Amino acid sequence: MFSPFLYRQCPAGSVPYTIRPGDTLSRIAQEYGSTVQEIMNANPGIDPYSLRVGQQICVPIIVQLYPSCPTTNYYVVVVGDTIESIAEYFNITPQQLLYANYGIDPGDLYVDQVLCIPVAPSPVSVSVNIAERSLVVYREGNEFRRYNIAIENPSFPIPRGTFTVLNKQVNPGVEMGARWIGLSEAGFGIHGTNTPEFIDVVATGNTIIMSNRDVSELFNLVPVGTVVEVK
Repeated sequence: MFSPFLYRQCPAGSVPYTIRPGDTLSRIAQEYGSTVQEIMNANPGIDPYSLRVGQQICVPIIVQLYPSCPTTNYYVVVVGDTIESIAEYFNITPQQLLYANYGIDPGDLYVDQVLCIPVAPSPVSVSVNIAERSLVVYREGNEFRRYNIAIENPSFPIPRGTFTVLNKQVNPGVEMGARWIGLSEAGFGIHGTNTPEFIDVVATGNTIIMSNRDVSELFNLVPVGTVVEVK
């Protein structure tokens, strides 16, 4: 079993990352909201064309100023997004979306741009099965997305019951990975991990843990008010 305490200590503003099969600096930069050049600057001597599986690096995270959003109902723009497509998914009008993000250029959205989404009835619901290690997103009663979650630690049992999404945070800190989705119980929520290899190892804490890649996608699918059933 791996121990997280053996991982490289990285300076403030960056997170540790262990190279996996198929990784490139470009893919890692995209996943963590960084750039290839920033990663190379943070890891002197690294050869981007000869990454080794198991190699440990530090990945800088670029700080972004978020729009004012009292509800914390954030959304992070991905490839192919438009004002119209985002508004349609969240059951709001393009005008409402523009009003909530004063000053943005509707014709020039960019990847990783953070938007504030006006709260409306959620288009989805979520079901989490701890024993099966699955998190399923339902849309219009049909399975829309399915994700793996980390193994529960019996010493820190995950709460069961019906909850709602209360708050959302982009880049909540090294210990919480890329995203935090807070639920309607103090301290309970869904978050990512900067060491995805530990997804298949007993997790610590009484939260629901996913890979950064999966939790980033889930973050965009579940607005504040989404019902989450955990069993």
